Amino acid sequence: MPCYVVAMEKHRPYYDIVFVVLVYKNIDVLRQFFASSRLSYTCRVIVVNSFYDKETEEACRLTALQNDAVYIPVLNKGYGVGNNVGSKYAMDHFDFRFLILSNSDIIIKDLAYLSQTKDEKAVYAADVRMENGHQQNPHLPFRLGLYLKLLDISYKMRSNVLMSMAFALNRLLRELLVAWTRIRSLRQVRVFSAHGSFIIMTYQAVMALYPIFHEDMFLYNEELYLAHRCRLLNIPVFFAPRLKVTHLEGASSTVDSNAWKVHEDSYRVLKQWMTNHHQ
Repeated sequence: MPCYVVAMEKHRPYYDIVFVVLVYKNIDVLRQFFASSRLSYTCRVIVVNSFYDKETEEACRLTALQNDAVYIPVLNKGYGVGNNVGSKYAMDHFDFRFLILSNSDIIIKDLAYLSQTKDEKAVYAADVRMENGHQQNPHLPFRLGLYLKLLDISYKMRSNVLMSMAFALNRLLRELLVAWTRIRSLRQVRVFSAHGSFIIMTYQAVMALYPIFHEDMFLYNEELYLAHRCRLLNIPVFFAPRLKVTHLEGASSTVDSNAWKVHEDSYRVLKQWMTNHHQ
């Protein structure tokens, strides 16, 4: 069971935003996250540390407490478990308008647009860019059959070439959609999925979606799982380009030999869930 380290609350405080920040090993970027999160909104941060070793666990705990954050140490059971634990704590202890699931290697630039959104079930994808300018949102602009088919075959054949083709097709569609939103000066546009490094959900969406992720998926493909669940529950996913963050690190568009099993395991769980839910 996770151990919570936080001052006892006598009532449920309200925050505009509650962040769940999942940490694994890298504490330096967590300090940068805290520095960037001090913007013009009331917020609370929940740090969930997936265990790597005693040294990083203690550094993470101290960093969280120095920044008045909730600290929750957990065994490293993957992205889904860590984010579900943090989300459950937020639901049990706070009232909030938005819950944001964030990687620790995120620098927040501008979230002011959230004040203009409606209080209804919705997921928002920010303009997430890597330091080199590469855009990561929308993760998947449309539920494109060709992309999903290429992805499916790439897993069956362990083909980096086919996976790269799928990613290249998706990147082209992403850039076209982003250009269209810029030309039309759109504040938000509906898309299929949000990149997993920074997912924004309204309180209403969190209550409908929890548990947010499938805990048998250790890593990879969580965005597709969440997107299909949003589709099943009629929860819209919006790309909002005025929400801006920088992602300091990003995944490669190919899979090395040591990662294939993790990829395949998560994809197998996803496919089984989709079959069971007629997706």
